[in-house]
Amino acid sequence: MTVNDDRSVYMQSLQGKNAIVTGGNRGIGYHTALRLANEGVNVAIIGRDQGALDTAEKNLADTGVKVLSLKADVADEADVKDAVTKISSEFDSIDILINNAGMMGSGPFLASTTENFEKMMQVNVFGMYHMLKAVLPSMVDQESGDVVNIASVSGLRSGPGGSLYSATKFAVIGMTEGLLKEMRPHNIRMSYLTPSAVNTALIGNSTLQEDTMTQPEDIADIIVNNLKIHPRTFVKNTEMWATNPLPKED
Repeated sequence: MTVNDDRSVYMQSLQGKNAIVTGGNRGIGYHTALRLANEGVNVAIIGRDQGALDTAEKNLADTGVKVLSLKADVADEADVKDAVTKISSEFDSIDILINNAGMMGSGPFLASTTENFEKMMQVNVFGMYHMLKAVLPSMVDQESGDVVNIASVSGLRSGPGGSLYSATKFAVIGMTEGLLKEMRPHNIRMSYLTPSAVNTALIGNSTLQEDTMTQPEDIADIIVNNLKIHPRTFVKNTEMWATNPLPKED
């Protein structure tokens, strides 16, 4: 008996698709954009640091795909609308949206401030909301698309000092869980990732040995591999942990 081992039967090519990656100028966002570009995906990255955007754009362009970089704050609805309008004028479709932009914060609840909590909510929750409102209508019209929302294990469980950050990530998961059911009839796959600590600048000084931690490249691999699954199926949630993270030596 001959066994058909043609993976194309099961996996789809991403070649020629168009993607938006928020926070695409560094960390998980940048490595995801780079991994997508290496798959032949045209990418638009959104970020707030112009210098980092310029560097990322140059590196991504070296892969040979079409690259756009836009300075915008996802917490600002007008910024988001303007950015997506510019992207739509350059790309004939938006096939993939990676909602990665976010901020962290930790500390005792009683020492927290309304200002800091509101800022975290604006970036982590409303930033994602603004992007979804701007991009999903075109995906509904084309009856296809992939959306990946970056949440956190802190959106599944919380601990001392993490109540407010966890609240924002619980909100991300709740929004995704409900919205994915609305989008499935339009052949739009929505998923969320819940990584534990990833070795990026976002987490600041870690007590762990960096080479034993999950790296942004690892998250990028998971995102792209999930996107390549046959369109009839998707992975709703992926929870990622470092295999054996070790504390730094004194």
